[in-house]
Amino acid sequence: MTDTSFIESEERQALRKAVAEWVSNYGHEYYLKKARAHQHTTELWAEAGKLGFIGVNLPEEYGGGGAGMYELSLVMEEMAAAGSALLLMVVSPAINGTIIAKFGTDEQKQRWLPGIADGSLTMAFAITEPDAGSNSHKITTTARRDGSDWILKGQKVYISGIDQAQAVLVVGRTEEAKTGKLRPALFVVPTDAPGFTYTPIEMELISPERQFQVFLDDVRLPADALVGAQDAAIAQLFAGLNPSASWERPAPSAWGGSRWARPSTTSRRVRCGPPRSARIRGWRIRWRSATLRLNWPS
Repeated sequence: MTDTSFIESEERQALRKAVAEWVSNYGHEYYLKKARAHQHTTELWAEAGKLGFIGVNLPEEYGGGGAGMYELSLVMEEMAAAGSALLLMVVSPAINGTIIAKFGTDEQKQRWLPGIADGSLTMAFAITEPDAGSNSHKITTTARRDGSDWILKGQKVYISGIDQAQAVLVVGRTEEAKTGKLRPALFVVPTDAPGFTYTPIEMELISPERQFQVFLDDVRLPADALVGAQDAAIAQLFAGLNPSASWERPAPSAWGGSRWARPSTTSRRVRCGPPRSARIRGWRIRWRSATLRLNWPS
């Protein structure tokens, strides 16, 4: 049964406190320095994994904390409150970890989840295309059978953190045998697979995690690269997207970011400035820009 209480348990309070104390050793200056230098937050990520924060939502038998999305949202909130929000916390453990934990085979869980949980393996997520996002019926990336293998061909855009990932969960479409219609399917693709290439997309947003255009040029995958059932990918896909969208992206990161920003905004007073209504509109624009910076979708 889902816990809907707004009063956090002692365990959750302890988790929040532990994350806050740990991430204060990094803070926004560290984050900004890395972002401006186009460097990865390698130390922050590695230590988060070592302390069990990255995989807090994943099953214990695969190295996770055995908790849930609520606990991962606490980790995200406290990291954002310290000015060090990481987008790949949403992508690797929340979306991909959830999908593989729920629908992967035992072999897939054993291969991927321990590394995702301790941060030693990062998995990106590729759904967005030039003309398609979560509206999966418009996805043009295809997966066709060649013997027992799969051949993937297509293009993805605005994919986060490919340069940091060892694998990527790709949303493609397979042909249904009975009707010939294309239906979504999920595949784990190693980023060093032949035919898999990517190029960076220059962004005005300042973030350590960059965006990429991805090309799949007849990427050959073994049969076991398919995650879950070929004819049930929609349910599997949104089992990962829905919790991460409702918990991870808007709420914890935005609330944590507001906690980080509050001291500087309340300690200053502007006199004789533009009308209050104009300032409010400006605040809204800046806040939306900040939210995009912290939570650019994959």
